[in-house]
This record gives sequence, C-alpha cells and structure tokens, in this order.
Amino acid sequence: MIPNGVTPADDQIAADIFGVSVGYWQDTKHWQKIRGLKLLNRTGSRRRLYSKEQLLAARAEEERAKAVNEQPRYDLPPVPADEHPDDLLDLEEALYALPEERRVALSTWKTYKYGDKTRLPAPDFNLGGQEVDGEIVGGEDFWRRQTILDWDANRPGRGSQPGRGRKPGSKNRAPRQPTPQAEERRQRARVLLDEQPTAVTAKVLAEDLGVHPVHAERLLRAARLEKVSDLLKEREDLTVEEVQRETGLTVVAHARKLLDEARATTAA
Repeated sequence: MIPNGVTPADDQIAADIFGVSVGYWQDTKHWQKIRGLKLLNRTGSRRRLYSKEQLLAARAEEERAKAVNEQPRYDLPPVPADEHPDDLLDLEEALYALPEERRVALSTWKTYKYGDKTRLPAPDFNLGGQEVDGEIVGGEDFWRRQTILDWDANRPGRGSQPGRGRKPGSKNRAPRQPTPQAEERRQRARVLLDEQPTAVTAKVLAEDLGVHPVHAERLLRAARLEKVSDLLKEREDLTVEEVQRETGLTVVAHARKLLDEARATTAA
C-alpha cells in the first residue's frame, strides 16, 4: 500500500536517488542497510515500494556521514500508518479493502481488471509503466481506497446493497448525461487530436486539461475511437495505415484494434 501523502518509489527510482544502477541496488540490497526504511509493498508482491521522502533523507544522511567519516545516523520521516481514503492499493490490496462479506475469490477479482461484464474502475495511478501511443504499458496499477469502495457501493448485481441495481423486468435507463466540464474536456481532446495527431499524448493532454494522466489516457482513447468512427462513415474501406496517420498511433496492432472496435461500434 502507498499511504496518502507518500511519494512512491520503486527500485529504479531508488537506484537513481543513490546514483547507482538498478542492478547494483538490487544485488547489494542496500535498502536493508538503511535503518528505519519502511517497505510499502505487501508480502508476496514482485515490486518493492519505498517512500521517496525516506530515500531522499537516507541519501542525504549518508552523504553527510561520509563527509565527516562517521556512520550514518538515519532519522527518516515517518510513514503514515492509519488508513486514508486516498491510500493507493494494488490489485490484491484493493480486494481486501472491501468488507469480508463483499469479497470474491482473488482469481475472480483479477478477471475484473479486464472484464467485459464486471470491470474495475480505471486505475488512479501507475508506477513504472511506459507511455506507448497514449496508453501506459507495463508497470503496476493502483487504485485509491475510496475509488474501490465507491465502485463496490454502486455495483449492481448479486450481493450488492439493498436497493442497488436494476429490478427484474425494468427497462434500460437513458445514459447519464456528461457534465459541461466533461463535455468541454472531451471536445478539447478531439480538437487537439485533429490538429496534431502525432504530437498529442496522454501527458500532453493531461497538462493541457489539468487532469490526471490516467484520465487523460481515457479521454485520448475515446477521442481516437470517435475520430475513427467518423472516418468510417465517410469511407468504409478505411485502412490501418490511415488510422495510424489520423490518430498518431505508431503500433500497428493498436491501430488495428481501434479500427475493429470502431467498426463494431458503427455496425451496432
């Protein structure tokens, strides 16, 4: 868990702070030599997590101690221990943030990350990923504690709270209308995509709109899908190469997936 108020760091960031390669950091297990350094990752997690604030304090103390030829006297900033709505949880921790009677099997929970029927909300944060075609690839996703609790409280279906969900035989409700701010952001994303398809990225869009990069990724993908759907209305024989040129996607597989999705949406 990444407690609220803590800046997360992984092995790569830690190695950068101490001016060594990530391989050297891992081989020497330097984190074990820093008295008081708290690992934030849960037991069994593949990725070690640290407080960047603690790492920076430890590095400064080691530099001070080296200059006067004495052993470091680590006095690291504390890591919050109490639960907070803005704590960041990995996939497994997110499951156990739910009341016990509301939890599903871990194997089932993992399918919710990419599910079609039941799907978790978009992650609030990604650590260690790389941006490719406006999407974050790799790394590890995290959700705010409150994001998961809100999602669960409003999730329809078996086992949900009384009064939640759709009653048997009820008709589909009209889609929820976007707020003026959401509509403005959607339109701005489309304008930027039309004006500079090869230059706009999730990072660029996030800075332009003042939103979280994860939110910007969703807006950019929606804008790309909308644009390809519009192009299909003009020419049904739209090619993957044209999709790449019009949306700025560099990976052929990503462009092909977007084109297939747009065709399915248009046909429906």
